[in-house]
Amino acid sequence: MLSYNIFVANLRREFIYMRRYIPNTISELIMFYIVFLGFFFGITLVGDPTQVDYNIQMVILNYVFWFLVLTVTQGLGWEISNEAGQGTLEQLSMTPYKLWIIMLARMTSTIIINMISITALLIAAMLTSSQWLNIDLISIIPVLLLTLVGVFGIGYTLAGITIVLKQVDYILQLLQFVIMAMTFVPITVLPILKYAPFMFGLQLIRDIAIKEINIFEIPFTDIFFLIINSCLYFIIGITVFKKCEKVAKLKGLFGHY
Repeated sequence: MLSYNIFVANLRREFIYMRRYIPNTISELIMFYIVFLGFFFGITLVGDPTQVDYNIQMVILNYVFWFLVLTVTQGLGWEISNEAGQGTLEQLSMTPYKLWIIMLARMTSTIIINMISITALLIAAMLTSSQWLNIDLISIIPVLLLTLVGVFGIGYTLAGITIVLKQVDYILQLLQFVIMAMTFVPITVLPILKYAPFMFGLQLIRDIAIKEINIFEIPFTDIFFLIINSCLYFIIGITVFKKCEKVAKLKGLFGHY
């Protein structure tokens, strides 16, 4: 019940923020859409004509997934940084609830609210390119949820670093380009990426959305690997976050910015 109350409170908070700062949300979507147009016209003009449809579908899916991953990974870091700047991080750490649970509820709420933006971006990209992905929600949602578990692990790692260092703007900005590079490289080109966070899940989503396979056609070994991979990165992220939280408490960093 307590976890549910935390989640509802954060969901209400995120909804109020989105409604109050709707011009910022719209401008962010426009910016991402303009960047997508750059990729789209680049592929149309200089890409292989025989592979143009497939390449455009890859760009749409990779781009929307990049936006989603940024929402989680950067979101946790920015939340900690903003709380520290507003002087409320210490108050959060003193509540009866564990800080990592509060952050989990907050980012889950952020994803739910941002699904409106992500859906709008996906539809706009498909309308612009006249390329329609196979949006099989029954197959995509389970794979996506499992993939996001690992993505949360990255977010917790960044949030832990932010608790100690406070100012990590350059790290967060650099990360968005690293994530972009990863999402736009297929595992078939660089197989070692299979062991990186979220990359194997993205490949399975590509197979569903572009090759039109369903979840029942995915080998159980692939699903099992995705579960192990995501859980491992989540555990690493939580461990790093708790270690950094402990260091911050010992050094009295929660009350300073």
